[in-house]
Amino acid sequence: MDSCPLFDVFSVTMRRAWRLLFCAAALIAMRDATAFTFTDGTTTQCTARGGRVAEIVAPAGHPVVVRGRIAITEPAGSGYRIIWNEAQLKTLPPEMHDFIFFHECAHALVPTPDELTANCVGLQVMRAAGRAGVEVEAKLAAFYGPGNEYWRRTVECANGAKEPAKPSG
Repeated sequence: MDSCPLFDVFSVTMRRAWRLLFCAAALIAMRDATAFTFTDGTTTQCTARGGRVAEIVAPAGHPVVVRGRIAITEPAGSGYRIIWNEAQLKTLPPEMHDFIFFHECAHALVPTPDELTANCVGLQVMRAAGRAGVEVEAKLAAFYGPGNEYWRRTVECANGAKEPAKPSG
């Protein structure tokens, strides 16, 4: 039996409709996290360059989740967005859970892809927000481990011994 042109058009249309439906479902699954919630229950939003940094909760199967990352900050349009892996975020000790917000936001603030610079600026902003101090920073140091060079360099930078990268633009 020969192919029916009407069936072929219907088949193509249905495939497109299913693809659109699948893409829409994926976008809906990647829901907007309206604000970051600190472990004390208060919330905040990351702002950089005069605008709000979008925060997205990654759905299952997203590369952030698949790779087991806690979050990633990436360019989005004329700004940035933070994509959170909620499952990984919830496994962190309270101080690290809160610090990671400042770290990720720093990627957009400076902006920088450099992890040490994001740690440095993040710690500086966390201190300025009144969310760091001797006790909190001791717990962050313990998270990284005794004598950890990365954390030592973070604190050295945040203390002003090394200038962090300057914001661009």
